[in-house]
Amino acid sequence: MSVLGLVLTLALGAQGAWRSKHLDTDGSDLVATADDGSIHVCIFSDRVEGLKGTLKSTALNAAEPEKVHIWIVTDNTTAIDIVADYLFDTGLHIHALELDEVVDGILQNGYKPVWTWDSYNISVKDDQANWDPKWANENTARPDTWDHSTMHMHPLNHLRFYIPYIEQFKQLDRIIFMDDDLIIQGDMRQAWDAKENLPKGKMLVGACEIWKWGDETGSFVYSGKDSSYAKSSALAQTGRDIKDTFCTSDDQVGCVGKNHWKNLDKLNREINGKPFDAESQPEWNFGFTLFDLEAWRELHVTENYEKWMHANYDDHIFPETSLMYGLGIPFMAYYDRVSCWDDVTEPKINVRDGFGYIQYPEFLYNGLDATYLTSGFVLHYDGWIKPWMPEADPIFAIPYEKTMAGVKFADYKSIIEDPKSGLPEYNLKNSFVVLSDNRAGSGWFMDLISEHPEICASGLHNNDRTTYPIDVLVPFDKSFSKFEKKRAMTNQCYFSFIEHYLPQVMANKKTWCSTKYQTTLMQESQHAKLDKAAVEIKDHMPMLCQWAESHGSKQMNSTTLFDEYYQKLVSADSSAWACRCPAGAKTIGTRVLTDWVGSTFVAQGHGNLDMNFDDLGNTLKTESDGVSLLENLARHKTKVIFFKRDILEEMVSRRVATETKIFSSQTEEISDYVTRMSKGLEFAPVALANELKRRETHRNFLNKKLASLGVDVLDLDYSECKAKVSLCIKKVEKFLRVSTHDGYKAQTVVSVKRPIQEVVKNFDEVMDEILKHPEIEAMASHITLEHADTLADEPEDSKKPKMSRLYTNDLAQMESEF
Repeated sequence: MSVLGLVLTLALGAQGAWRSKHLDTDGSDLVATADDGSIHVCIFSDRVEGLKGTLKSTALNAAEPEKVHIWIVTDNTTAIDIVADYLFDTGLHIHALELDEVVDGILQNGYKPVWTWDSYNISVKDDQANWDPKWANENTARPDTWDHSTMHMHPLNHLRFYIPYIEQFKQLDRIIFMDDDLIIQGDMRQAWDAKENLPKGKMLVGACEIWKWGDETGSFVYSGKDSSYAKSSALAQTGRDIKDTFCTSDDQVGCVGKNHWKNLDKLNREINGKPFDAESQPEWNFGFTLFDLEAWRELHVTENYEKWMHANYDDHIFPETSLMYGLGIPFMAYYDRVSCWDDVTEPKINVRDGFGYIQYPEFLYNGLDATYLTSGFVLHYDGWIKPWMPEADPIFAIPYEKTMAGVKFADYKSIIEDPKSGLPEYNLKNSFVVLSDNRAGSGWFMDLISEHPEICASGLHNNDRTTYPIDVLVPFDKSFSKFEKKRAMTNQCYFSFIEHYLPQVMANKKTWCSTKYQTTLMQESQHAKLDKAAVEIKDHMPMLCQWAESHGSKQMNSTTLFDEYYQKLVSADSSAWACRCPAGAKTIGTRVLTDWVGSTFVAQGHGNLDMNFDDLGNTLKTESDGVSLLENLARHKTKVIFFKRDILEEMVSRRVATETKIFSSQTEEISDYVTRMSKGLEFAPVALANELKRRETHRNFLNKKLASLGVDVLDLDYSECKAKVSLCIKKVEKFLRVSTHDGYKAQTVVSVKRPIQEVVKNFDEVMDEILKHPEIEAMASHITLEHADTLADEPEDSKKPKMSRLYTNDLAQMESEF
């Protein structure tokens, strides 16, 4: 089916087979009127769960719910019947308007909706919502790779612009238009009355508080009302200077043609009678909107919308499957006609957006707290996570859950404002550490096990913005590059970040942690009286101050700080920092590289975990107090998965990764590139043999230490796990005492496959040097046994452990994780 066929099927879909006795009427023969003091709300929807919460909260918090008329335009009247039955005792009047009848009425009123035009669908390439680059010219804004959805061209998206001419609304002077994923926490009468305060020339009241993605923070950032068309992705500028928005090649995305802005200004003068000034227009969205239908008709807004649409098809401005088409053209049609809710209401109506994609830790990280929710007249769950879904944020889901239980806002407000009320409680059975050498494949392994809903590992398959990073125990000198972007939200979950910055906060606690200072810090980071060190970590200051305040005047050394940190980590303490485990987690784990443990691989002047031991087991004296992972493993009975790989393979893999600058390969294309580049690398034989010996000794030391701790240890081999993923994962599930899970996706490794003697140019020389060391001769014996089947037909004297001979067989190819 074509895209056009698909959207018209959605627009003119099947009608319901039965009608609920609780529907006031099917709505088709009614004409809405407000002469009796009634309030009229329009929703386009067929989503049962969303409508239940939205409308029940409307009824619960309205002073006169019997005065509220809900008009639902739908292509699934059966769904509306279900909703009407659910809400039969709320007092609301619910009217279902069948979409095809609404469209017929608009046609009879002399309008031909956009989706019926011959030009409609012309910019769409295929049924995957991709736009056709051949459609582009010098006027075109090219969408970014994420921006493609038929939702933006759906008939219901256009239908909003014909609302004044829907037959049932022709006598109304206003209407509230809202989405079906809201919780209403105020009296709808207040929103209805906002028309009286609209300035002349304005005909829409919209939600102007905006969240944006922050590349620096790796999370969503609250912009509040400090956003405009110039900062919006709906009009392609996205906060850049105009000169930085132009495309420099035909295959570039997220850019505009050289005539785009000039053409937009010309059209704005012709259609709206004003020059285009993106900075002057507030960014807003349709989630909860009041339309002044009287002003709309006088200002000919529908006609202007159609002029913009004709211009879009004539000049090839915005592809139809882009956000710029779905929201950018409405921005232009409503240019200079919009007021924000809190500017025209008293007491102020605040519409809080973003609850379908932000998480509560991001909320706190932006300096907000629960009062932001409780001061919201409307909570909008726009985004992909709705409050009725299992993965919904537990705090943000409270208003929906309480509403569905019949609780009014005034009665659940205090529950939200209790900081502990919505924090997830985990039924953790245990904790674990994945101990691994560098380049042993543990990144793939952590990615694999994090797919299990009961395992909190690296967050790659959950909400990776707020789940624990993979290496939270990394020593500071090995992690400093991670913290160069000091605003990154999950920085605060690393022990080394806390160890480095908490002492600074504790030393300046009286000043930095005062309410006045923190308010100034968040609002005026360039203030002359602010400490530069505090400004650098201002986004983390609430968390660091909370930790500092909990210790009063007591000083902490690194040992006690690490012990406290580790306790919070293995208990998944969600009040300690921004990171969280998935709601169903039963075990939490992190990765520790073997180089981080002991004194062998620590650089001079830097720190490591358990530096008071050498690889021979000798106790060393250190100048500072020691941070001990091993003691905490024993204290908390933390399970250990020792994930190993042949050490020589690790070393060669490390060299290849360093040479190619590619440390993880996710595609065959990248793998092929690395394979081509990983040929003829020369190694220093003596240095390699010594390093091999050192790493063998270190691994033996860790094996002995783990055995002495009395903790449970599961030994896994990378090559075996990769070859038999199902068997490997079953071992892990049994070891961690979690349920059996099907559907792992990260079961394959995109590997580099090349005989090791082709990678190592002087392979024979290297192997000869290795075999000079009796303590690592076992490696040769191990490989001989492993590949004995490949030598069965060889002459007797060929069965000597000649490494180069053994590695020529395909079964002994190096398969490195990149």
